[in-house]
Amino acid sequence: MKRKPVQSAVLCTALMFGVCAHAQPSFVHAAGRSDVPALVELVRPLRMETAAEESAAVQQETPLRVRDGADLFTEEEEALLDEQASRISSDYGTDIWICTSNTEGTSDNYARDMLESTGEKDFPDGYIAYGVNMADRSYWVDVYGDMEREIFTQSRTDDLAELAADQLKEGEYYQSAKKVLDSAEKRLAVKTSSIGWLKKVAVYSDIALGILAISAAVATGVAFILMFWKKGKHKDKVLATQADDYGGPLKMDGRHEELVRVYQTRVKIESNSDSGSSFGGGGGGGSAGHTGSGGHF
Repeated sequence: MKRKPVQSAVLCTALMFGVCAHAQPSFVHAAGRSDVPALVELVRPLRMETAAEESAAVQQETPLRVRDGADLFTEEEEALLDEQASRISSDYGTDIWICTSNTEGTSDNYARDMLESTGEKDFPDGYIAYGVNMADRSYWVDVYGDMEREIFTQSRTDDLAELAADQLKEGEYYQSAKKVLDSAEKRLAVKTSSIGWLKKVAVYSDIALGILAISAAVATGVAFILMFWKKGKHKDKVLATQADDYGGPLKMDGRHEELVRVYQTRVKIESNSDSGSSFGGGGGGGSAGHTGSGGHF
């Protein structure tokens, strides 16, 4: 860290004064040593200011992961989101961050403009970002970088956006961001693991075990109900042995055959795989090099 010229000059002067005072005891004695404490007081604020500048520089080198420009989160919520985003970024070698704003953009989705312009500058190696812009009440999930876009395909990005929208309807901004972080972390855990589907079972075990238990209970209940129902309906039946017993003599007056030809026509319907789904109108895609999805609420 380079010191400011004025500070350096004052510091050097102060140090030279201290050396001279130390080298000439008679001078110090004559002054009654009253200038030495003054010298210390002069140097101390300069050192404190320099340390503050160095700390600020370190913070600038590490971009903030939660930028709540629209004041949608409480201080506690912002701290929790920042802790989780920092941990995910460290664990999986990427950058995940959240941004809210009231600033207008240039496209039909201000949240997308905000994330794409800021993200490429602050996280050039790749990131996963979630943003809410209250200027047009838009939201957007933006994925940038080769590794990130391979993990979060368009359909997966659409899923993240839908999770966010479900909470935005109720005005739950913190829960909306938390859902995005939780889902992104699970996806990263599965796709970056060497054990593949086994890790997926472990990550989603709470959901899988719950579904399995419910399914087993329902299947057992249905089996018992069917068993007792069939038992109650069972009765011995006497079958007729003569044709006349089935309502009179069998009559065959004629024979008629007709050949019917059936033609089937199939029409292929093209589907757009890049279309995103979102609440309140919107879509997916993003600018070149980005995979995104979002809308308005």
